[in-house]
Amino acid sequence: MTALERLADLAGGMMLDTARVTGVSRLPADFVRVELAAEAFRKATWVPGAKLQFRPRRGTLGLRTYTPISWDAERGVTELLGFTHGDGPAARWLRQVAAGDTCEVFGPRRSLDLSAPHGPVVFVGDESSVALACALRTVTDDVTHVFEARDPAGLTEVLAGLGIDAQVVGKTADRAELLSRARTAGPGRLVVTGDAATVHAVRRDSRTWPHAPGTVTGKAYWAEGRAGLD
Repeated sequence: MTALERLADLAGGMMLDTARVTGVSRLPADFVRVELAAEAFRKATWVPGAKLQFRPRRGTLGLRTYTPISWDAERGVTELLGFTHGDGPAARWLRQVAAGDTCEVFGPRRSLDLSAPHGPVVFVGDESSVALACALRTVTDDVTHVFEARDPAGLTEVLAGLGIDAQVVGKTADRAELLSRARTAGPGRLVVTGDAATVHAVRRDSRTWPHAPGTVTGKAYWAEGRAGLD
């Protein structure tokens, strides 16, 4: 181990909490559901939409960000839902993780606050947004879900298994079908996350909807050709 790697581990030991993997479920379409337990989770205050970061590889300070789908402070347990696309360190960790493993985590921390939606919600997202949709479900069932996906059938199966009824369309460059479905979803607060280009397109298009959203909450989770988006 190099001096830089030792320094990263020393800093990580001061900043990060250790969590134990207490359950792993392999879902269709490259999704993995992971249950984590940590004493620090008992003391944490979780707001649906908050983020939890974990370090998939020792010897670095590189953290990856996920949205917890539930939080049980009494038991000190949370659940993450990961989409294992690509070959990054987080995807590799999720493919190999097993019950009994440990990892280092930081958070929860503020990201999107979904704790108090007023009225119905129109939720637009993609594979990276599924965990947020699960978190929102802990607050309200009055949600119309519209997703884009590279594998619509696979994502539909995953969402159904999670108890989320959604319209899922294929991902296209013009996003025409996605925008059409979102436009006709009805009135409500708009929550849109996922691809940065999609978030921008939906926010812009929502200004022309027959029922303009009362509020718009948007966050880009990723962008083509870029890394490091939170």
